[in-house]
Amino acid sequence: MIKHSYFNNNFKKITNNVYILDEEDLHVSNFGKQWKRYNLTQIDSVNNFNISKNFLKELLFSDLKILKNMNVIEIGSGSGRFTEHIVSYAKKCVSIDMSEAIFYNYSSKACNLSLIKADFNKLDPKNKFDIVICRGVLQHTANPLLSLKKIHEFVKKDGFVFFDIYKMPKIGKLHPKYLIWRPLIQKLFTYEKTEIFLSKNIKLLLSIKRFLKKIFFNSNFISDCIIPIWDYHGTLKLNNTQLEEWAILDTLDGLYAYYDNPKKFNEIVDFLNKENIYIKKSNKTNNFFQTSLKK
Repeated sequence: MIKHSYFNNNFKKITNNVYILDEEDLHVSNFGKQWKRYNLTQIDSVNNFNISKNFLKELLFSDLKILKNMNVIEIGSGSGRFTEHIVSYAKKCVSIDMSEAIFYNYSSKACNLSLIKADFNKLDPKNKFDIVICRGVLQHTANPLLSLKKIHEFVKKDGFVFFDIYKMPKIGKLHPKYLIWRPLIQKLFTYEKTEIFLSKNIKLLLSIKRFLKKIFFNSNFISDCIIPIWDYHGTLKLNNTQLEEWAILDTLDGLYAYYDNPKKFNEIVDFLNKENIYIKKSNKTNNFFQTSLKK
């Protein structure tokens, strides 16, 4: 068995410089498929934008320099949209993803990066990290709050954890994405068939959705209820081709996630207080948190 300097686990093997604990993708297989196909879609340096960098900066409460010369663990790295910025600052970065997306991490050749294919809930840390980063991940676990507790096992006593959990819609699981679209589409169509359909029809679908949004007083909620296609028109500075690709990617993400357990801000705060995890900073609008084990 193979050892990694930061963990007590016995890893099964190393493939393409990736330490492997979980060989199967299991409930995150859809994410592996997405990032294999769209591995460059959200990479800033490839697309000549700073969207991912700005998202990361937002999560870090506008302080990217906090990563400088730090040992960082990135949980749920996907194809590395944030990894490429983390490695440019960090002394050492360990990026983890349970899906095969880990094999397509854009920064895989960075000398200060180590990649691990594993369910982070199974990892037993031997050496702690200065900073833990976990964005867009916890709601896709079976129990986000227990997973939230777990990621604090990776941080040093005087270190920081930066995380988010997607916000619960105002109408909760009565939102059509949960109540109608996801169960219906998953029952009728495979991931592959939906991807083919979207690829062929995304221009038309986006046009219809934007028309509906316009006639319904610019309401995202109503247009989302009628056509469950993710659309970043007017939100992100993307050209038409990029808008279409992002729409396909995030629609597949939204419709085929095995677990999707968003949380209310106050629910997260109550849990952190119960676990004696200290909130350093928070953003209620986005459910962003900076936390520590030390006051």
